[in-house]
Amino acid sequence: MRLFVSALALLAASGPTLAQDPAEDWDLTVNAERQLTLATLDFGDNILALRCQAGTLDLLLTGVPVSTGALRTARVTIGAVANEEQVWAARPGQPVIGADEPARLARQLRAGGDLDLRLQPEPGTEGVRRYRLTAPASAAAVDAVLTACGEPLDEPRDLLVRVPLEPAPTWLIQPRPIWPAAATAGEGAVEVSCVVSPDWGLADCRAEGEAPAGQGFAAAALASTAAARIAPPADGTDVRGRILRFTVRLNRPS
Repeated sequence: MRLFVSALALLAASGPTLAQDPAEDWDLTVNAERQLTLATLDFGDNILALRCQAGTLDLLLTGVPVSTGALRTARVTIGAVANEEQVWAARPGQPVIGADEPARLARQLRAGGDLDLRLQPEPGTEGVRRYRLTAPASAAAVDAVLTACGEPLDEPRDLLVRVPLEPAPTWLIQPRPIWPAAATAGEGAVEVSCVVSPDWGLADCRAEGEAPAGQGFAAAALASTAAARIAPPADGTDVRGRILRFTVRLNRPS
């Protein structure tokens, strides 16, 4: 999960928010010294921010209830994304959450329209919080941020349905990466997305995130997906042709 938290998170107070008036346009900030390109929409109680800094892209929503955990589940509708269950990253103690697939959602915002996000409650808290934020039909600022991070303005995989978060898929053959010979860290983690193939294997796999970067973990994780297979879901759902997202963890051999 990727998440940027700064003074931006303090600009919006937490609280229940329903439909907001449309913002006039994205505000775009470019700071070459900080390698920062930032586009924001201010809705009063909430701020929607798309940020590229030093090659890392984030899509943030502020003004949400303060979280106690690091992850929040949400139902999201925007553009081609329809009532999709997603996991957003949170920073405990701060009223902000960050999208797991920021580039994909940013591309849906290019044409404008309503972002409908229903934030599911944490245990022991109030019910669902719904945020309906109308983005203007102005792609210039969004395009500037995506371009700054080297992200395409169009991606056919955005239209593919995601494999549901629950129940988690059962691995018939789990990815087992080989430790990179040049790695100096003690462990690594790679966020991977693949298309489930007709034979329940994995195709068109991509590394969506790598930590730490530059040690060969992404390449090792992707190589390990060639032989991986999942079991058909027990409930009969056919997830072939859908995008499966998962994390490959690597540990230095003892």
